Amino acid sequence: MTIMIRPKNILTGCLVGCCITATTLTSCLKDQEDTFDRSASERLQDRIEQVRQVLRSAEHGWEFEYYPSSTLAYGGIVYTVRFDSLTATVGCSLVPDSTETTYYRITNDNGPVLTFDTYNRLLHYFSTPNGSEYEAKGGEFEFVVQDITDDQITLYGKKTRNTMYLRRLKDNADAYAEKTINIFDHFVSGFTGTIGAAEVEGTFELGSKTMRLISGTDTTTAHFTFNDKGIRLYRPIEVGDLKVQSLAFDTETSVFTILDEGAGSSTLQGIPFGSDVVPYNTYAGGYNFRYNNNGSSAAVRLEPNRLDGTYLLTGLSKHYNLVLNYDYATGHLTLGPQVVGDYNGRTVYFCTYSTSSGSIWLTDAASFTLKWNGSKTRVVYNFSATNPTRYNCNSAILVMVYYNDAGVLTAAQMSDSEWIPNNSALMQQLTSLQRQKD
Repeated sequence: MTIMIRPKNILTGCLVGCCITATTLTSCLKDQEDTFDRSASERLQDRIEQVRQVLRSAEHGWEFEYYPSSTLAYGGIVYTVRFDSLTATVGCSLVPDSTETTYYRITNDNGPVLTFDTYNRLLHYFSTPNGSEYEAKGGEFEFVVQDITDDQITLYGKKTRNTMYLRRLKDNADAYAEKTINIFDHFVSGFTGTIGAAEVEGTFELGSKTMRLISGTDTTTAHFTFNDKGIRLYRPIEVGDLKVQSLAFDTETSVFTILDEGAGSSTLQGIPFGSDVVPYNTYAGGYNFRYNNNGSSAAVRLEPNRLDGTYLLTGLSKHYNLVLNYDYATGHLTLGPQVVGDYNGRTVYFCTYSTSSGSIWLTDAASFTLKWNGSKTRVVYNFSATNPTRYNCNSAILVMVYYNDAGVLTAAQMSDSEWIPNNSALMQQLTSLQRQKD
């Protein structure tokens, strides 16, 4: 649009007034001709080549501020991406010591589009469907380039239209990730202090990476992402005459410093989580999964997945892992019914079960909550029904759900020994996860 308007404005400027000379008019017409001496497709190709060159020019790669979901349900995730001529090496700032390489392209769809078109476990995490999320988590892998400078590229998601950024890294990606993880693992529940002349207080909902700020009678909610300095809001918020978007966080003092221009020395004091809240990073490690009133057990591990604030329970079977959700407000983990895989065309479910009523549940509400026993020397997390008045589950069972030859939806216990612990699909009386000694 700018290119089409420019020559018209130049020509109009040349023709207005009586003092214009023939030489000046000739010069204006020549400018008009120069503007159109290349076709639109050639100018677009130049733009694509510019994007390609800038992407490859970053020695340490780029910080990719990525927002999946049109509702911003997960807040933002920062990846690190380093480009060569064909591939991109991708890391996640919240997943230590893991990078994956994927092919990328810069295509044309009425402008340059950055496309990551081969599967990458980290980058495609939010865009890969599974048995319980057929539309995945609202992520994407095609990004329209809006604006480009040497140090920052502004993009938007082709599906969500969410604004995202690539920013040139000043340090190597491993150092960036180490700093970001440290901030994530030492974060706080809220803050209090002043911004400019305004007294404020706020809370964080870390599951959705949402900040709620109260100033006088005004309440503002904003999504954010973690980075190596602290957090950055998806969009700036206004507090008085100030616009706030970037906040540094000191993990030693729990103090936020506002980095935006004009904020002066505004600082906010972080409010820690309660002493009864088990911090997210505390759960990682090895456990004995005890059930049948402690008569049976299996050696398992809890592995953090900071991408969406969950944990993976590994070790029950080589065929699947279980996903446990973490509640940042209470510090509890919950284990609920879930799809765990496919077996000869049959969908395999981990279900919660009541031995007294014989009921099997697949709803998220029929879950177990793991509660800490309070001991720091013999750490145990005990299973209890999350909603005992409605779903008094005390056991778990692995079942296959499928349509039989008559076209009827049918469920059957899993019998393959490679899928079930201790040769039984039924794990009665789930008791606890007991921490193994190092």
